[in-house]
Amino acid sequence: MNVEIKQFYTATELAAMKLTSIPTSAIRVRGKAVKENWDSRKREGKGGGIEYAFNGLPKEVQAEIKAKQVKAEMKALTAKLDTSASRAAALLERDTTELTHTQRTTADARLLMTLLVAQYELQTGGRSKAIALVSALSRAGALPNDSVDYNQVCQTALAKKRSSSLGVGERKLHEWCLQADKCQTGEDRLKVLAPQKQGQPVMALTRMNWLPDFLAIYRNTRGLNVAEAYRIFELAYAGKHGTDTVPHIDAVYRALNKLPRYVREQGRLTGSKMKSLLTYIKRDWNTSWFVNNDVWVGDGHSLKMKVQHPDHGRPFTPELTIIMDAPSRYVVGWSLAYSENTFAVADALRHAMQKHGIPAIYYSDNGSGQTNHTLDDDLTGILPRLGVHHETGIPGNPQGRGIIERFNKTVPKWIAQQFATYYGAGADAETTRKTLVAVNSLAKAQSEHKAVLTPIQQKAKGKLPTWAQLLDVIEHAIDYYNNQWVHSALGTTPAAFRAQLMQKMQTHGEQMIELTEVEARDMFRPSFKRKVSRAWLSVLNNQYWHKALEPLDGVEVVAYVDIHDPKTVIVRHTDGRYICDAVLDGNQCATFPKSLVEKSRDARADRRVKKLKEEIDKAEMEKRPTLEHEAMATLHELAAGTEKTQDDELVMFEWQALAKYG
Repeated sequence: MNVEIKQFYTATELAAMKLTSIPTSAIRVRGKAVKENWDSRKREGKGGGIEYAFNGLPKEVQAEIKAKQVKAEMKALTAKLDTSASRAAALLERDTTELTHTQRTTADARLLMTLLVAQYELQTGGRSKAIALVSALSRAGALPNDSVDYNQVCQTALAKKRSSSLGVGERKLHEWCLQADKCQTGEDRLKVLAPQKQGQPVMALTRMNWLPDFLAIYRNTRGLNVAEAYRIFELAYAGKHGTDTVPHIDAVYRALNKLPRYVREQGRLTGSKMKSLLTYIKRDWNTSWFVNNDVWVGDGHSLKMKVQHPDHGRPFTPELTIIMDAPSRYVVGWSLAYSENTFAVADALRHAMQKHGIPAIYYSDNGSGQTNHTLDDDLTGILPRLGVHHETGIPGNPQGRGIIERFNKTVPKWIAQQFATYYGAGADAETTRKTLVAVNSLAKAQSEHKAVLTPIQQKAKGKLPTWAQLLDVIEHAIDYYNNQWVHSALGTTPAAFRAQLMQKMQTHGEQMIELTEVEARDMFRPSFKRKVSRAWLSVLNNQYWHKALEPLDGVEVVAYVDIHDPKTVIVRHTDGRYICDAVLDGNQCATFPKSLVEKSRDARADRRVKKLKEEIDKAEMEKRPTLEHEAMATLHELAAGTEKTQDDELVMFEWQALAKYG
């Protein structure tokens, strides 16, 4: 092994080597050199002094210096070999699934170069000669290119975007050969020959021990942004671990960006919003055994617009209820109402069943309009009496009804955007605000029968659509969706796909179950259990009578109410047997009979009045402390003997009234 020895040493350098054949002090080394007449010269460079020639040192000193140098070289070589071995072991632990396409291509090219060396090794008679030959040919661009262009393979193996010189060096080529020889399998060769990706290392959570502390603050449902959470975290973490340990806010941003979104938002989002970040199960509505009317899906959606109320004419937001045939995506029924309630859903189902038959399963959410006794009661419910199974989704999980949720994101928006009162996504906020203010002002002026309108009210004319106009647009939109819109999942229109399923049903001898006129009349009436009292029934504060009820005094029966016409109710036994059509008699409690729709309307109005009264009382309470404070100050002035004003008696009266009546 070649050992590099210096030609000249100073006394200080010789003493620092701690040799056994000479003193370990620079002064004593100089004394020994003078005594034994060592070859020396004047030291070059700053500081001056004398340095001694290596060849002029005593033989035992030279031997000891050589031994020390050899030992140092061996130690360095051992460390280098250990590092190389540990690196090779680390490479064998790599996960090949994490390798990129470029890394795999480079590894394949390097393996081809090692195989080329093996071919030349048979011709040249040695590995070293073969490596030298391949390296020289690569630098000259003269590698074989018959079946494989090894010159291009060599450039790929080097993994350099820009290479100023062609070819691979002997050292690098020898390293590839050694790495390939140590591997037993192709996967191992891929691991060791693939270049390591340059750039930032993979984020290690062990180096970010502050991250759990930050996430504990950041993860809350109050919606703190990163800057706000960092401000709180910075103070708390500095107090616990010291100011020097607090990471910069940029490091926090980088760490959050590397976390998957569903991990980052844990604790910040709940319910359906959190589920929208997680994976989900896709319901396959195109399964071969599905046919028309197997499954209907229903849902209500508030239209992002204002329409003229049919009764009082003021602007309000309507509710559109949609019933969709799941396999064909065909909208079989719909209803427009003031809000999502039982009557809206029942009306949409009636509309659907009268036109398209009775489904096997009705699938909806758990809303109050979709789940109630009117629809689901085992005895009186509309769906059980028709033999329809009602399936409801998990609360907070709209993904289960994805086909109708996607419909509600598009078609209702088409409808609402046809009118100037649209206020949903994409609408200009300032224009929307001005329009809604104007139509509200116009509606108020019209309700007060004002003869003269302001310019703003004049401009608002015609902008608020009527109920009939909205119904007409909905009709056209549903017709366009069913018959012209090509559904991406079906590859055709819903109407055409429904026709295909209908043909399939006819081929197998299946028929849809139609809704009879009697069922249409009876089934879609809300029902109430009541006890007969001397041939009378009390339903919704209206009194109904029939002679056939007289023998059933004290017996519980079921009364079916027409939601639009309160003149009669159908009365049946609890087992469904018909009794009679009880007639509304002129009872004084029902001089002015109200239909169920009218009663619901009154109840809603009463709730609004009650809510407004609570707001007025709250405002009065907020004013009261000021009055009390002023009255108390006046009393203090009177007690102190201050000069009375002409209003003192009035103030005293107000204070006494306040103390007495609150």
